[in-house]
Amino acid sequence: MSSIRDVAAAAGVSRMTVSNVINGRHHKASAETVARVLRAIEELDYVPDAPARSLAANRSRMIGLVLHHPGQSRALLENPHDALLLGAVGQAVTRAGFSFIPAASRDVVRAARRLGSWRVDGLIVYGSVADEINDLTRTHPRPLVFLDNYSRRSEVPVVGVDDAGGGLAVGRLLIEHGHRAIAFAGPLTDAPGVVARRYEGVQRAILEHAATGDGLQGAAHLIAVHADHHPGSAVRAVDEILAHPERPTAVVASSDVLAAEILGELLDRGIAVPGQMSVGGFDDSPVARWVRPQLTSVAQDIEAKARAAVAMLARLIDGEQGERPGGGPAMVERLPMRLMVRGSTGPAPRH
Repeated sequence: MSSIRDVAAAAGVSRMTVSNVINGRHHKASAETVARVLRAIEELDYVPDAPARSLAANRSRMIGLVLHHPGQSRALLENPHDALLLGAVGQAVTRAGFSFIPAASRDVVRAARRLGSWRVDGLIVYGSVADEINDLTRTHPRPLVFLDNYSRRSEVPVVGVDDAGGGLAVGRLLIEHGHRAIAFAGPLTDAPGVVARRYEGVQRAILEHAATGDGLQGAAHLIAVHADHHPGSAVRAVDEILAHPERPTAVVASSDVLAAEILGELLDRGIAVPGQMSVGGFDDSPVARWVRPQLTSVAQDIEAKARAAVAMLARLIDGEQGERPGGGPAMVERLPMRLMVRGSTGPAPRH
């Protein structure tokens, strides 16, 4: 069996450099050196001794992912975004030189504690709310990184996307198409979070339109429609949209899954999309391209989000937290979203 000494000799580097690459500390070597070491590892079929590494470093070399799963209303990983996220985090963790342990639960605090009993080096938590962050940071001794969270605590490590910017982009598109009554459908609550920020982004587009004083086609306004992911929610949402006194000509759903369900319900009722009603979603998951017409969606790069979360957690594990250009800890990273315009949106119908 090959040893770390063999890998170092084949790559022409020190054993410490090989150790850094194996343990995911790629920032300590040039990209060319990292590639050379990885090539030598593959050619020599070198497999690090996990127990020895753990004992030597007093670490398990394991990273856990806690996924919030609502339970009975949906099957585990039924949402394409969650399935893609799980796979992307797993790949990023492996590339960083760690082993990967996922767990799904309605109670993310309890799930995090269970994973903690395996002495994981750190946890990535997806689907948490503010109170759970408080409990986790108080009781979990290992580093934590939260995905898609809007904690008001500036010191909480968070990786997410610009949800408000995505809402702004799709809102502007619909207003440019002449839509003035726009519905937003999603699990709206008073708590800050992804859905609330997406709603706020569309609302900002409405306010922008009002500020321009362009009243030739009337002032744009936003209609909030509550729709969660329970069976029948899309049906009730479409009932409410079609019965509204100022019947909307466009609906933005908080996710592609909900948008696809609303699209299907509209078509079943003989409502032409986008001729009579435009429909948009978020995330640009595969379902956006499976339905017909294909969904206009605000895309996020799930793989980039996963890589950023793992990189941030690895820095915290190694005690090498980065700094923002303006000073202070680099604890929050939000990636841009991109509007993908497809066949489900078009000009507002002429009445």
